[in-house]
Amino acid sequence: MKKRFCLLLMLTILTLSTYAVVIKGTIAIIYNHQNNSAVFTAAEMARYLQSAGYTISSSAKIHLILTLRGTKEAGSFTWPESESQGYSVRKKGNDWYIIGFDNSGLICGGLDVAENIRLNGLASITDIDKKPFLQNRGIKFNIPLDARTPSYTDNGDAGQHNIANMWDMGFWHEFLDEMARDRYNIISIWSLQPFPSLVKVPEYPNASLSDIKKTTVRLHPTSDGEDMFTPASNAHLVTLKKMTIAQKIKFWQDVMQYGHDRGIDFYLFTWNVFINGLENSGYGFTDKMSDEKTKDYIRKATATMIKTYPLLKGIGLTSGENMHKQTEDAKEKYLYETYGQGINDALANEPTRTFKLIHRTHQTDVNIIKNNFTGLNPRCPLEFSFKYSVAHMYSATVPKYIYEQKFLDGIGDSRYFFTVREDSWYNLRGGSDLAFTRDYIKNMPKYRDHLEGFYMGPDGYTWGREYISKTPATPRQLIIKKRWYSFQLMGKLAYDPTLSDSYFAKEIKAHFPEANAQKLQTAWAKASQIMPVINRFHNQKSQNDYEWYPEACTSFYGFMTIDKFINRGPQNGEGMIGIPAYGNALLNGQSITGTNPPQVAENLQNLSDEALTLVKGMDNTKNKELNQTINDIKAVAYLGQYFSKKILAATNKYLSDKATNETEKIKYKAIALDNLQAASLKWAAYANQISASYIPQFLARLHMLIDFKALQTDVDKEISQLKNAPLEAAPPIPKPLQQLEVVFFKNSNYYFWHLANLGIPVDWSQNKYIVLDVYATTTQKFNFLVNTERDSLSKKGIQPIPNKWTKIAIPLSLYKAQLAAKYPAGKSVEFLKDVKGLGLFMETPVGYPLVETRAISLVNEAPEDAVIVQ
Repeated sequence: MKKRFCLLLMLTILTLSTYAVVIKGTIAIIYNHQNNSAVFTAAEMARYLQSAGYTISSSAKIHLILTLRGTKEAGSFTWPESESQGYSVRKKGNDWYIIGFDNSGLICGGLDVAENIRLNGLASITDIDKKPFLQNRGIKFNIPLDARTPSYTDNGDAGQHNIANMWDMGFWHEFLDEMARDRYNIISIWSLQPFPSLVKVPEYPNASLSDIKKTTVRLHPTSDGEDMFTPASNAHLVTLKKMTIAQKIKFWQDVMQYGHDRGIDFYLFTWNVFINGLENSGYGFTDKMSDEKTKDYIRKATATMIKTYPLLKGIGLTSGENMHKQTEDAKEKYLYETYGQGINDALANEPTRTFKLIHRTHQTDVNIIKNNFTGLNPRCPLEFSFKYSVAHMYSATVPKYIYEQKFLDGIGDSRYFFTVREDSWYNLRGGSDLAFTRDYIKNMPKYRDHLEGFYMGPDGYTWGREYISKTPATPRQLIIKKRWYSFQLMGKLAYDPTLSDSYFAKEIKAHFPEANAQKLQTAWAKASQIMPVINRFHNQKSQNDYEWYPEACTSFYGFMTIDKFINRGPQNGEGMIGIPAYGNALLNGQSITGTNPPQVAENLQNLSDEALTLVKGMDNTKNKELNQTINDIKAVAYLGQYFSKKILAATNKYLSDKATNETEKIKYKAIALDNLQAASLKWAAYANQISASYIPQFLARLHMLIDFKALQTDVDKEISQLKNAPLEAAPPIPKPLQQLEVVFFKNSNYYFWHLANLGIPVDWSQNKYIVLDVYATTTQKFNFLVNTERDSLSKKGIQPIPNKWTKIAIPLSLYKAQLAAKYPAGKSVEFLKDVKGLGLFMETPVGYPLVETRAISLVNEAPEDAVIVQ
């Protein structure tokens, strides 16, 4: 044993709690010092035990022995069948043996035992056999490698700020250590086109990038990821770090090794087809699927990636987002001939290596995938993934999308992952309801026992370090540490969903010794329940990240008004009644089964009030993180109160619109106005609370800077609009995609939308006017911008009429004249054939002026009631 094992002595480098600990006993930890996983586990165990008052000493009579099945040390014990990441604990005399099925099981077993001793004392340890509930518990990480090889969210502030961190080994050590502590064992890194930053392809030596760069230009990509790297951003690059491609490769090999030693596997996911980072390679690559050179590069780069990184466990594919106007069969044929054949090429040269291909079922069909990938090497199983909760995991604990889309019927005997998207919490420490998380995990369908597990993460944010705190740590705190409790709940319960409520209460107590852990746990849970309630109620056409950002009650298209709350129904299968169904039943004297809107509002109010009551007085502490946590709970509670009043306002407005009796119309409108005024006060409380903690940030999928105090203008505009509205029911808006609402302020005076998101054609050459229905709270002038592939054109100085809807007709000849002055004759018409998007700009906004549109159209005759601007 002496040759293979060593004793872990008192480690002076361990950071102890600043609070006094009572010495409880002396323990020796014995492990194989040549096994890096055992070294990590032993150090973590020592840290846990010392924080609980134990000393680590070679003279201890009690031994914790870390070992593996099949070793001499474990040979005298018996145990049941297990699986990867499983472990057994056995006692012999004063010695406790923690016996891992493999290194991952050794890590889980060692951490479990040490945590139990820390929380419950040495007497709590008993013989036990454990294996994971879900084999794979992962993080989805949209990785901002470089401005030239962006991910899907690099246009957001979080993405840009974190580029440098992706090349900092200290970041990855801290991040991967925290993942292991929370029992995560997969990290999937997602990029539009990662290869130029990660590999040197022998056949294309000039297709690799040196150095790490960011851009100083604000990016406005399409919802499909196009224009994430543009000539403008390329012209404004800033070097963050000097690195050769060889140094980059060594860096990522070391990162993967560090993760491997902690039981964490790496997967690489791509969207397709993108050529970011290859534009200046000299090879003439294009993103056309017919480009044989690009196909060859992707195939060669895939093979090189697998060869370069022996610890890479798999690749994930998206048949989109940039594969427009192609049949599903053509897309899958392309992906097999590039990635599939690249995998085959790599495995042909490594006859013992296994690999995994995870194909997302987003924008494609399972049977077509299977038909095209029949030639995949059998050492690389084809598996699938499904967006289990679309973009908002904090909604239903049993989401029905998987059944509605018949995913399980289609995959047959194939294994599958769930992509668990978390795009509700970008600021606050939410997602901390133990009961919700336990139910969410336990209800994941293990169809034919083929569920591999999940990877969880946002598409609209970057889970690196945070950059919004007004009292930041140095270095900036990891998101996984800021939201330590929600990450711990998801990771640990996915490994063992039987962990008790008291276990997590004790974890809170260990993290915040001065807090009443039970009250804090309950308050945190009450506040966290608010988001699932509102996400279930406001769900239809609000399931994607760009469609609904609940922390700000907004979307890519602007603020979510009460009219939108009326028209977006509840989540299917959740027993909630939408506002129209409830309102119609009430007005017609009919009964209706389910949770109605006033009951939803009451539930939100009760949850909010309970959370605020429970944390009252808790913030009188010197613990900075505890204060921040309590402030976040308060903010969520105020947001819940706001949504409660807003739902009541929307309900009463609908009743006013639909009532046939004028007295009832007046009554319900008055109630709705009272609701909106109460909602305004609650939003003000929320905005003050959250703005005291966080600065505004530009969000990737919304393409806007979120300032919660500025949004007060949207909130209050609802009062004035309803007050001035006639009693007659407003007609339905025929073009919901063109309902845009924005607030201008000093740091956010430009908004841009791609035409594809607005349902507007790109060819304007045969039209004479663009007509906008506009509502504004200001007389301040704004510019209306039209962007083509080559130009940005602007009609300046449009002056709105405040507080009423106005039709504004802009002659397209104004834009054509700008083009004619710049290009040869005839080109002005030609260049309006490729319009990409439109924007609103206000040069020096005073206060928080708001501009809203409800319809945008291209016409040849200006409407008679339109104001024609010149």
